[in-house]
Amino acid sequence: MRTTKVGKRGVVFSFDDFSTDTYICPTNVYVINCSEHIFICDTFLGPDSMSGVKNYIEKHFGDKPIVIFNSHYDYDHHWGNCAFESKIILSHKLCKEAIEKQGEDDLEKFKKWLRGDVKIVLPTVVFDQTYNFQDEGILFFHSPGHTADSSSCYDEWDKILFVGDNIEEPIPYIRSNMDGVQKYVTSLENYLKFDFDTLIVGHGSIAGKELLQQNLDYLKNFPNLVAPIDIEKNGKTFYKIHLQNLSTLAEELIIDGDFNGAISYNKEIIDLGLKYNLFEKETKDRFEEKINEIKKKII
Repeated sequence: MRTTKVGKRGVVFSFDDFSTDTYICPTNVYVINCSEHIFICDTFLGPDSMSGVKNYIEKHFGDKPIVIFNSHYDYDHHWGNCAFESKIILSHKLCKEAIEKQGEDDLEKFKKWLRGDVKIVLPTVVFDQTYNFQDEGILFFHSPGHTADSSSCYDEWDKILFVGDNIEEPIPYIRSNMDGVQKYVTSLENYLKFDFDTLIVGHGSIAGKELLQQNLDYLKNFPNLVAPIDIEKNGKTFYKIHLQNLSTLAEELIIDGDFNGAISYNKEIIDLGLKYNLFEKETKDRFEEKINEIKKKII
């Protein structure tokens, strides 16, 4: 765990559990020490992950009521809820519903990532659009994008924006159809209305408005790319994520009954993957099998 002070009252705790030798993926927990409350944005993988955070708070911030904020329902953003005795665990209402629906299943599905004795602890306070601690300059607000329940935190006093997984390095992961992408674009455009200097993402380095704009440009052009493919400039990771996003779009089109559209995007994945050496033959075979299965659905 690494700590980075941000602004006058914030600390980012970064964890490398998801990083590998070839893929750097720090996960960030953002803590804000305010006059009346201590705010903890996301709680990562469990009580063992949060032990260092708890020790830091006790040593540097003293004894104040803790408000936990879960940015969305993915397991790596709420498993550590159980490490704290907090009366307020805050989230969007859809976040609570999603955790309640699949939280226990995720414990089994992702059990290799358990850090300590994890118990699913649901949000206790939910909101629809916003939840404001005005006296302390802290605003929580709904920002659908990475998931429909995604929400963000704005520290008005320190001009810091915490966005969970809505912004990624180098580009975002899409988990919806094109209607969801349009809502995603709207959320990122809304971020630009805030006066902030520092951007804290769920996974990645502490950044600024440039990364936000890069994500926004990508989403506004999706399913096309902003510029011609340049592996040397952008790296393979950029385009592998793009292929994943095209695959997600194809799956959504199948759900909508647009089988020809789904076939078209799967063919594009194969063409790009082979042309730019983005995957192995086994992956090509898998997508060809997908195409054959989709063709069977066409009457």
